[in-house]
Amino acid sequence: MWEFFAAIVSAIVAVIGLLIGWRRAREGALRKGEVLTWSNSVIANLQTLALLCRNDASLPPEVVEQKLREIFFETSILAEQGRLFFKNEIAGAHGAEKQEAYRGKRPEILDQVLVGHEIAGAFAGADAESRLRMRCVAEDACRRFVTLAQKEVGRSRTASAATRKGGTGPSLQNLMQGVQAERLASA
Repeated sequence: MWEFFAAIVSAIVAVIGLLIGWRRAREGALRKGEVLTWSNSVIANLQTLALLCRNDASLPPEVVEQKLREIFFETSILAEQGRLFFKNEIAGAHGAEKQEAYRGKRPEILDQVLVGHEIAGAFAGADAESRLRMRCVAEDACRRFVTLAQKEVGRSRTASAATRKGGTGPSLQNLMQGVQAERLASA
């Protein structure tokens, strides 16, 4: 009787081991960790770009121009690195004359990186209306990239019920008003 249960437990453990091994092999094949690292670099650049576009003269112009140059180069590099993870979709003869990695339609996730690259290159010389439009496009590109990256490497659920709950969206002004006078005195 015990031998029967031991055989069942052994079989279950073996199946679980196979499933874990299969999942690790699949994640390794998708290079999930590397894509996450790459995505974090893209997010840092696109979010910095969006903040610079929103600057409203709070930073010296030379600082803004230096950061824009850095983002211009970095996003070009990140777009090329992204081609290792996200191949173009071959659609007819589109780009047939190009090198293999550049044939077809570029994935939408890489489009966001290249939009950031273009904004970083054009922002300093743009007029006020164009800058305002670039600001909106930069914010949209960052948000779209995060959405696409989350689908690629994000978790579908959280580990804790506490982090799963929706936030209240408090504003800084409301939070500051809630600070008690006693706490201010002891700060």
